[in-house]
Amino acid sequence: MSEIKECDLPGIGKKFTLELDSGDKLVVVIHSSGEREVYKFTKESDDPTSVTRLNDEEAHQIGAILAGTYFQPVIEGEQKLTMVNATMEWIKIVPDSKLVGKKIEELDIRKKTGVTITTIIRGETVVPNPPSSEILKPQDTIIIIGNNEQVKNFISFFEIKHCLENDRQ
Repeated sequence: MSEIKECDLPGIGKKFTLELDSGDKLVVVIHSSGEREVYKFTKESDDPTSVTRLNDEEAHQIGAILAGTYFQPVIEGEQKLTMVNATMEWIKIVPDSKLVGKKIEELDIRKKTGVTITTIIRGETVVPNPPSSEILKPQDTIIIIGNNEQVKNFISFFEIKHCLENDRQ
């Protein structure tokens, strides 16, 4: 694991430097204003090959992507083992769904069907590992996980009309 070097930039903010396995470096400058600058340096040059400026919101979105909120890659061997025992399903909640307006805890989903809601996608907002007090809303997309039978039980029990399986891009 690479070491991240951190230093203060008085009057500006902080600088973080990460030396990559390739010998290249990434430097992130976080300004006190919230703006971020990302510089890439190759091992052959002291001048950056690229500079990207991000506002606070953009930086948080990129951070979420890099942290695996939107997609978590799985090593092929592990994926085969995991997918034999687990199924993930994306479900769009329609306005007349039995799920609308209810807290996850009051639906008692895990006890009734065996699945777990791992994520709620609400417009541009992603709620990973939602708290049991979270209220489900029309147009939310939920990601559930369980074995095949549990997922089928969930779809049947809550009379799910539309799964996103064929709508994913």
